[in-house]
Amino acid sequence: MTTRTLPWTPPPAVDVEALPAGKWWDAVRAAPVVGERALTTLGDKTGAVIQDQGGTFYWLVAVGSATSWNLRQVRVLTRLTDERTYLGVPPASWTKGPKTHWRVPLGPNRYLTHPWKLWEALAEADRAEYGRRPKGRQLCYHCQLPTDEPIPIEVKKRGMTVSMYACPNHAPLYPTVQHPRTLTSATAAEHEGRR
Repeated sequence: MTTRTLPWTPPPAVDVEALPAGKWWDAVRAAPVVGERALTTLGDKTGAVIQDQGGTFYWLVAVGSATSWNLRQVRVLTRLTDERTYLGVPPASWTKGPKTHWRVPLGPNRYLTHPWKLWEALAEADRAEYGRRPKGRQLCYHCQLPTDEPIPIEVKKRGMTVSMYACPNHAPLYPTVQHPRTLTSATAAEHEGRR
């Protein structure tokens, strides 16, 4: 979504400031691996994007436009009935990392991201990084608790590599499953930048 004048601008500050989500915008948080791929997919269609020092991405979207999303490694920060959610917003001049910064700077023609374009980019990144989502809940290999966001991982058991699932908190502890490519998926591999 492009606008000529901004209804909101980051407050003049010398450091990151916690601002409430759900007032001027909602924020869509994506893990680094998913966020990087989605940002590449969106290209010039993205609005302003904050990237924190851990690499996590935050897109600003219209309030209430992303509340029903359910993607792995993606969260929507918004105002809830009984609590507030805050986002660390850097000064507008911070456009370089490694600290929290504007990965895509805020500007008159770059403010909110269109929610459905963002959802499509994030859903494509989710499928590309983690494969098809299994139906139903799965047990996390690490903590043995059910998860609604199962991420395929590889585990060594008795000298063999076995594909299992992990929850988003424990998935980074294990290598992810690499799906072998067939001749019919060469176009997809080329699109994803893989051999």
